[in-house]
Amino acid sequence: MNSIPVSLQRVLLGSRFLNCADIAARSVTADSRTVLPGDVFVAVAGCRTDGHQHIASAVANGAAAIVVQRPVEGIRVPQCIVPCTAAAFARLCAALTFGDRCPMVSAGITGTNGKTTTSWMLRSILQEAKFQTGLIGTIENSDGVEQQPANMTTPPADRLVQQVGNMLAKRTSHCVIEISSHALTQKRCAGIPLSAAAITNISQDHFDYHGDLQNYRTAKSEIAKLLHPDAPLLLNITDAGCRSVLDAVSEFAPVITFGLDCAEAELGATLLSQTHRSQRICLHLAQGNAEVRLRMIGRHNVENAVAAAGLAEQLGIPLRDIAAGLEAVRTVPGRLERIDEGQPFQVLVDYAHTHDALSRSIATIRDFTPGRIICVFGAGGDRDASKRLMMGQAAAASEVCVVTSDNPRSEDPLQIIHDLMGGLLPGTQAVAEPDRAAAIRQAFELAEPGDVVLLAGKGHETVQEIQERRQPFDDRFVARQLLHELYAPLPEESLHPTYSLIRSA
Repeated sequence: MNSIPVSLQRVLLGSRFLNCADIAARSVTADSRTVLPGDVFVAVAGCRTDGHQHIASAVANGAAAIVVQRPVEGIRVPQCIVPCTAAAFARLCAALTFGDRCPMVSAGITGTNGKTTTSWMLRSILQEAKFQTGLIGTIENSDGVEQQPANMTTPPADRLVQQVGNMLAKRTSHCVIEISSHALTQKRCAGIPLSAAAITNISQDHFDYHGDLQNYRTAKSEIAKLLHPDAPLLLNITDAGCRSVLDAVSEFAPVITFGLDCAEAELGATLLSQTHRSQRICLHLAQGNAEVRLRMIGRHNVENAVAAAGLAEQLGIPLRDIAAGLEAVRTVPGRLERIDEGQPFQVLVDYAHTHDALSRSIATIRDFTPGRIICVFGAGGDRDASKRLMMGQAAAASEVCVVTSDNPRSEDPLQIIHDLMGGLLPGTQAVAEPDRAAAIRQAFELAEPGDVVLLAGKGHETVQEIQERRQPFDDRFVARQLLHELYAPLPEESLHPTYSLIRSA
C-alpha cells in the first residue's frame, strides 16, 4: 500500500503489544488467503467467519505480524491487541494511503430512507459551488470525474479508502458518502473522518442482520463517532427514530436539528406550492431563507433537501449556491422516476422497499392522483421477513395491489407473496403474480386514465436475484417495453428480449 512504514502504536492509540514494542506496517490485509510475506494480518470478525480462526494460515503465508482482539498463544510473530480489529483495519488502511490525515472534505449520510437522494442533492450543491465532488453510494461511485455503477452502498474499508485515494489523485476536494447500518456496525468508515454528517430517519429495516430495532438504532447512531472533533451531526427531529438516538449521539457530536412543521427544529422548510412534477419550497437555514423549486415531489424529498442544504451550510457553502444546487437536481434514478411513453395514465418507479418509504411514496402520489393508485410491490428474500406484514399494510393505502417478486433470492416467491398479502386489508383489490414482468403488464392493463401505477421496490436496480442467478431486470426498461407494446406498437426487431421471472414450482 505504502513504501513508508506506519507505526501501529501511533495509529492505533491505546493498543497493547506482545513479542514487540511496536509494529511497522507497509501493507495490511484482513484476508488470510491474500497475505504476502511481510504483510500485517488483521483478524477481523466478519459475518460468516472470524479472522482469528485463520491466524495460523496467515502466518504460514508470511504475515510478519498480526492485529487481534485477544492474545493468541503459540504464535511467535509480533501481536498488536486492540479493542476492535475492524476499526483498526480501517484506520491502518487510511494511514497507509493518506499518511497522518485524510485531506478530503467528507460528508456522511445515513438513514433508513433518503440517503441516496440527500447524497445526490448535496453533491449537486457542492458542484454548484465549484468543488469537484466524489460520491460513494447505492447507485453509483464517482471519483469526481468518472462514474461507475455501485454494487453496494458502502464498500469494505480497504476499497473505501482506495476509492477516496482515487478521488484525491483526480484532485477531487469533496466527497459525499452514503453509510449503511452494516457499514457502521462493521466500522468500514473508521478511517475517514467526517466534516459533517446527517441521519435522515430511522425506521424498521435489516432486522435479519441487526436483530431488533434497538440494535438498528444503535448502529445508525455510530455515525456520530466518525466526525471530526466539533463537527456537527444533523438529525431529523420530526422522526421518532431519530429522536430516540438524540441523547446517544449528543455525547459524541454537536447536534443540529432539522424538520418540517416543527418549531423546535433549527433548520426547516415551508411548502409554498406543488404540482405532480415539482414543488416550490422556502428553506429556513442559519444563513437565512431561500426559495427553491424542487423537481422531486413529496414531503420526504423536502426533508431530504433540508438535510442536504444543512450539510452544505456546515461545509461553508453560501445560500445562493445551495438553492442553485438543489434546483439543478432533475431526478435521482429510481426515486419516483417518471416513465412517460404516451400512455393515458402515469407510471412512477420508486426504490421504496421499506414500509415507511412505501407509505411516503403512496401519500405523495395521492396528492395529485384523480384516479386510483395501482401499486406493484414485493419484498426481498433472505432478508428481514418481519417487515413483510407492514409492507402489505403500507401498500393497502392504494386502491389496487399487484403483489409480485422483488429479489426472492433463495426463498420461494409464493411464500414471500403470501407473507405480504397477510398485511392487506379485507376487501383490498389484490392480484398475486410472481413473475414481475407479468405483474407490471397486469397493472398497466388495469390502469385507466387518471390512474397512477407505482412500481415499487427495485428502483434503479438492473438485475433480479433468483436462487443463485442474477438476471437482467430493470423496472424502467420493462415498463417502457410493455408500454410500447400496449400503446405504441413498434416493429418486432426494435424490441429487446422480454424480461421474466421463472415461476416457483
